[in-house]
Amino acid sequence: MAVKVVLTSEKDRYESIYKALNLLTKEITAQIKTIDKKDHLKNYILIKPNCVVENKPLAATHPEAIRAVLDFLAPIWQGPVFLAEGAGVGSTMTAFQNYGYLKLKIDFPELQFLDLNYAYAIFVDIFDNRLRPLTIKIANKITECPFRISIGPPKTHDAVIVTCSIKNLAVGSILKEDKPKIHQGFEAINRSIAALYEYTFPHLAIIDGWEGMEGDGPSEGEKVETHFCLASMEAIAADTIATEIIGFNPENIGYLNYLGAPKIKDKIEFVGQNPFDFRYHFKPHKNFLKQLSWQKQTIKNNHG
Repeated sequence: MAVKVVLTSEKDRYESIYKALNLLTKEITAQIKTIDKKDHLKNYILIKPNCVVENKPLAATHPEAIRAVLDFLAPIWQGPVFLAEGAGVGSTMTAFQNYGYLKLKIDFPELQFLDLNYAYAIFVDIFDNRLRPLTIKIANKITECPFRISIGPPKTHDAVIVTCSIKNLAVGSILKEDKPKIHQGFEAINRSIAALYEYTFPHLAIIDGWEGMEGDGPSEGEKVETHFCLASMEAIAADTIATEIIGFNPENIGYLNYLGAPKIKDKIEFVGQNPFDFRYHFKPHKNFLKQLSWQKQTIKNNHG
């Protein structure tokens, strides 16, 4: 079965995202129809922006990107919508204030804000630095959600080379007291993100590529003007193509490799713009070669 990936580039960020979602209307509507409106504990949609720190707008999801999603959802979903994040550094609600998210409440009065760092939790296992099970707490509001939307910019990263939709939800779901536990070395963090995917995968992945971050991401890098939006109901496909667009090999992204990125490429059906018209060469993080070093033998063993 073909996997649909939408790529758009319109006059601005908002229009690019809104058009991409329009091209996925059938698929998004079908997912919304699966929501049980009688189940008051699971009758909601969750939008997960990227706010790794509270005071660096380039590292965060732009408020107009969230507005585009909310405008698109308004005619087809009248239930609760949560804007949910667990900031890695600083306060989540301060980040929401600094980035203009709280102002969205004026036009979307039903929008609710949730700090995932202090949510009710379930216990799951990731990997420690010796690849043994390590138990952490992740937000049940993520795991129980019938429609998770991840939206954020493509960025280089200091531990996993590239971060897009999958890592955004996986690491953001971890409660603050356990967030440091994800950092157990390059191999362990990639394996852990892949393990968390089972509980946190985006039902809808939106890569807001109007701008990206290169160099020392995910928070200290530099801006790259890219002017695209990529969206899919298959997050692995979305992140795989976004990774290629910004100039990296998806097979070098450990967690994407574990999740089957090499196999999904042949199944992708592109809608909208031609992805070959959007090719960039983001400068990698300064420790890029170290991030690659563990993979040579490990990935070979996994894929023969």
